Formats: sequence, structure tokens, C-alpha cells
Amino acid sequence: MNKITTVMNVITEEKHTYYNSLSLKENLISAIISSTEDNRKLLHHNYRKKIGIEAKIEIIASKNGTKKAYSSSYDMIAYKS
Repeated sequence: MNKITTVMNVITEEKHTYYNSLSLKENLISAIISSTEDNRKLLHHNYRKKIGIEAKIEIIASKNGTKKAYSSSYDMIAYKS
């Protein structure tokens, strides 16, 4: 089921919006690649895996119980809107 995911850089407040069925983590990795690298790398599995490790993504729960994915390395957060 498709949902809207927003990924925001917490310093610059730049936002990326995705409408798909991917996880918060996958959308966060896509936003990191789009912001920092060549978009042609979006579909490269090994590169996505490398970014996922570098990003140090953790899943956090907000006070109301919703989950968010946060990358301290890239100062970006992903959440369902």
C-alpha cells in the first residue's frame, strides 16, 4: 500500500516527498543519495547498502507512537505524513 513519506534535512529544512510502499529507511537512503550524489546511483543495490551503513540509520518512536527513521551522519529524518 502506497503512503506518503517525507524526508527532511533537520539543518537546512530541505524536504523530499515520496509516494510509494518503501520503508522509512529506504526512502531516507533515496533522499540521501538524491541530496549528495548522482541520481543514477539510486538503483545500485551495493551503493544503497553502503549509504545505509554510513548513514547509521536508527528507528525512533515519537511520543504519539509514530515511527521515524533518523540518520545522525546526514542530519536527516524520515516520517510518514
